[in-house]
Amino acid sequence: MAAAALALVVGGIVAAAATNQQARTDALEELGRQAEAIGRQAEQAVDEARDKGEDALRNLLNEGTIRSLLVTASQIGGHDYVEIAAVRQGKVVVPSTSVLIPALDLGEVTFQPGRTVDFEGELDGTSVVVVARTIDTGTRAFSLVVLLGRESNPLTGVAVVRAFLLGLGAAVIVVAALAGLLAKRLGARLARLDAAAGRVAAGDLTARVEDDGDDEVSHVADSFNEMARQLEEAAQRERDFLLNVGHDLRTPLTSISGYAETLADGTIEADDLPRVASVLQRQSQRLSRLVEDLMLLSRLEAREFTLRTEPVDLGAHVGGVAEEFRSRADEATVRLEIDIEATGPVEADPVRVSQVVGNLVENALRYAPEGGRVGVSVQAAPQDVAIVVTDNGPGIDAEDLPRVFERLFVAQRYRAVRPEGSGLGLSIVHELVTAMDGAVAVSSEPGRGTTVSVRLPR
Repeated sequence: MAAAALALVVGGIVAAAATNQQARTDALEELGRQAEAIGRQAEQAVDEARDKGEDALRNLLNEGTIRSLLVTASQIGGHDYVEIAAVRQGKVVVPSTSVLIPALDLGEVTFQPGRTVDFEGELDGTSVVVVARTIDTGTRAFSLVVLLGRESNPLTGVAVVRAFLLGLGAAVIVVAALAGLLAKRLGARLARLDAAAGRVAAGDLTARVEDDGDDEVSHVADSFNEMARQLEEAAQRERDFLLNVGHDLRTPLTSISGYAETLADGTIEADDLPRVASVLQRQSQRLSRLVEDLMLLSRLEAREFTLRTEPVDLGAHVGGVAEEFRSRADEATVRLEIDIEATGPVEADPVRVSQVVGNLVENALRYAPEGGRVGVSVQAAPQDVAIVVTDNGPGIDAEDLPRVFERLFVAQRYRAVRPEGSGLGLSIVHELVTAMDGAVAVSSEPGRGTTVSVRLPR
């Protein structure tokens, strides 16, 4: 508001100066035009007097011919001052009735016949502008000068400034009142925002701020609501994750506990011991895999791990990792197809790449049906290398694709043909690929399978 007030004051002063200057310019232009017109009429009177003789020309002022002409012109033009004087040998002969010439000290001014000049001065404390028109009498004895004067109101600029200051005062009052109302309204809206923030800090993630405005406070409220919504969804995902993990932990633990009690009671026949041992081993491995994946995912999300990159023949490396799953594919009667393009050396972390490929192939084998197929291919491009893993399993619904990298989402929503695994494979893949500045995408068609594409920069 102070800046606006200063701008108004400066603008008022500038406007006042400009107005005053324009008024002076307009007055001088108008006086100049009238001086030209009166000068022509006076020249006609001089010509007539010259025709009558030298004495008539010499007595021109005494006869009052031009004086009468100027009085008439003053009445018509509305001039404040109209005077006439003789100029002899370049010096003004000041008439006894003259007020402009003495006041403006024009006695020493040299007037040249046929020219119009302007002056500005002060008369009895009032600013005046004067236009002088010199008339050639056709004789060397003397010439005439006609002076037209008009008061120039020096208060024009002050009046403008006063008007600006009055307007400024009114504006300050109005602005202060509006500022008070605005501050009160903003204060109430910010108080609601503060109350909602306090509720979120206390654990109530359902808190929202109602604000239907369209200003900065409304944008802050919208951002707060979006933050609270995401926090609520994240908290819900964490609860679902803990419930799912608890369920996945409970299943192998229940199996291990049941068989352990049976072994302790000695009710298992000797012939059944290999089968029981196999179950216990399988459930222990499942439990161990889940715990290891949870710990790995926790480190990945916290970025508490390091990448050790080195030049790697990525095609050969991915092919080798995929071949390790050949026996498992054969056991599941799934056809494993490997198609590798030569990539040349790529800067990558071979351990992390192995984890990515292993998780993707294992996940595909879990969902591929008996007699189905899993494909692993590497496609080289100038800027990156694509690792693509496909299966012909049940596929994923389109509305679920944005959530496939959430922890345990696919494992809980879609039943795998071979359910062994932690259900965290895709989440781990996403975190690892992101850490390697790559990108991972999933495309799927229900009933026809799923394709996961990983692109790693060279």
